Amino acid sequence: MELLTQFHFLRPVWLLALIPAMLLFILLLNARFGRSQWQTVIDPELQPFMLDYTPGPKDKQSLWWLLLAWLLASIALAGPTWQQLPQPVSKNLHALVIMVDMSYSMAAEDVKPSRYQQVSHKVTDILRARQDGLTALVTYSGAAHTVTPLTDDSDTITNLLPSMSPYIMPKPGSRPDLAIELAQQLVRNSNINQAELLLITDGIQTKDIDRIDRVMDSEHFTLSVLAVGTAEGAPIPLPKGGFLKDASGTVVLPQLNTGPIEQLSREAGVRWRPMGLTDNDWKSLISTGPQTFTDASPDESADKEQRQFDLWLDQGYWLLLLMLPVALLAFRRGVLFSMTGPAIGLALLLASPQPVYALEWKDLWQTPDQQGAELLQDDPAAASEAFDDPNWKGTAAYRAGQYQQAIEAFGQDQSATGHYNLGNALAQSGQLQAAIEAYDRALALNPELRDAATNRERVQEALNNQQNNQQNNQQQDQQQDSGDSQDGENSDKQQGDEQSQQQNSGDSSEQDESDGQSGGENQQENGSQDPQQSRSEEDSARNSDDTSEENEQQPSDENAEQGDENDTRQQQADQEQAEREQQSETESTDQQQGQPDQSLTAEQQTRLKQWLNRVPDQPGKLLERKFLYQYQQQHRQSESQESEDVLW
Repeated sequence: MELLTQFHFLRPVWLLALIPAMLLFILLLNARFGRSQWQTVIDPELQPFMLDYTPGPKDKQSLWWLLLAWLLASIALAGPTWQQLPQPVSKNLHALVIMVDMSYSMAAEDVKPSRYQQVSHKVTDILRARQDGLTALVTYSGAAHTVTPLTDDSDTITNLLPSMSPYIMPKPGSRPDLAIELAQQLVRNSNINQAELLLITDGIQTKDIDRIDRVMDSEHFTLSVLAVGTAEGAPIPLPKGGFLKDASGTVVLPQLNTGPIEQLSREAGVRWRPMGLTDNDWKSLISTGPQTFTDASPDESADKEQRQFDLWLDQGYWLLLLMLPVALLAFRRGVLFSMTGPAIGLALLLASPQPVYALEWKDLWQTPDQQGAELLQDDPAAASEAFDDPNWKGTAAYRAGQYQQAIEAFGQDQSATGHYNLGNALAQSGQLQAAIEAYDRALALNPELRDAATNRERVQEALNNQQNNQQNNQQQDQQQDSGDSQDGENSDKQQGDEQSQQQNSGDSSEQDESDGQSGGENQQENGSQDPQQSRSEEDSARNSDDTSEENEQQPSDENAEQGDENDTRQQQADQEQAEREQQSETESTDQQQGQPDQSLTAEQQTRLKQWLNRVPDQPGKLLERKFLYQYQQQHRQSESQESEDVLW
């Protein structure tokens, strides 16, 4: 009875193969043993001598053998089982901790769309390439914070990446040593002795080398650095408009300085690479495939976890022994094997795993453009590779920040819309003069294209500001060489203020240019949508975004001008106030949840639920609260904290 209660099939879908077996058997039986027209007029005694072929008992036996072989093969593939056996299952515990710099300088847009957004795409590529193992994510600015501990669920980390930004960090600054110390602590808390550490940053300071050397455990951890940014740098935009300035009122221009990173590489043996567009940068720093362990030691559990699971034992292989006599008969006659061989081979082929079968199956039902349309919202880079249509390919590349690929795709469209989109891509890549020429071609084909005219004016204004800045720089150098020291200092100060104002004007025009250019992408996606209507929708969306971001904690010029002591006191007071508000809100929420309001009718409760569903979901605020709570705990445990001379 116990055998009958536990008997089941591991792959019961294969039992459906019995249906075509019965149908094929009936068709062959009727075809061979059915009465033909000659058999109705010729006596049975004369049929063997008058007809070319007369079915006999042996032919009927061959059909029964065929049916038996098919039944045995189908049942074997279904996986009959009735017994469980404990079997060891290995789980690869190769650990990787990704540490992402989220200081204010990561908001610079010298790498499109911005440094921290480009890092988010890069981390997503790393997570998708890792076949197994554990991954953790740590972010840092003036303090280090745990986003996710070590886990084998990479989707959790991927879902949190879009919510990360420099504007939600509670403390300004850049302390990579704190991130490394926290990463090592996460690994040790998971009872793992060895791990890889990947630091993604836009630069470190010289004093960070000694800090990293003090906290780094080189015996059990391997550190690699992936540098993001350019040597030219770019201003740090603020969400409410304008750019971050230092105490003297000068716009901060963070640049990628690889000198300290190279010094760290020489002294500590740390490998580093500049971030590129391909995956070769991070693949040369960390491993992505499964790890093999050959040396058995007491510490092997740190790298490989052994577990015992009760797995159902597949008993289908016993039916293969019953198929051997059928195979022998088929080999002797040759006819039965020619009929059963392809069927068995096809069944075994379908049973074997095919890694590319899902992709081929998807290609059968969807065109490349349809596949790209599904990927456009979540993964525009992959959508750009999937699209065949050049306009859609360019739109996806534009969204992914791959402006060079967008230029190549939009260049194939010679319509007014194609030249307009080409101008947007050229402007985003910094080719302002070429963008103006593309807008001119679009206006020549369609003079009523208002978006093209508006973007052309803004790009022309940005180009003029850029040329004026270059001329002012040349005049400034000449005046410094010809004037005396006192006059040179006064001239430097005056021209520096003018240059700062001109740079703010140029950057503001570039920001307006980016806002205007997003209308081109909407026009490409909406087809024949009115350009003026598209622009009004974008303006309303931008106003909504600005309104929703007013309550977020942002860096300001006043914070940069305050001293470290006043900033710390003010921040501590704000944090204590936020903690009290959060505690009171939690108590109020618990009380409301524990005692529901019975006075509301069913209709009122439905309306209230619909109204609450309209509240926008902001996972970034949850991370901001989480980081603030972690910083408060760290601040209480360590009262003496080293002040930062650089706040971005």
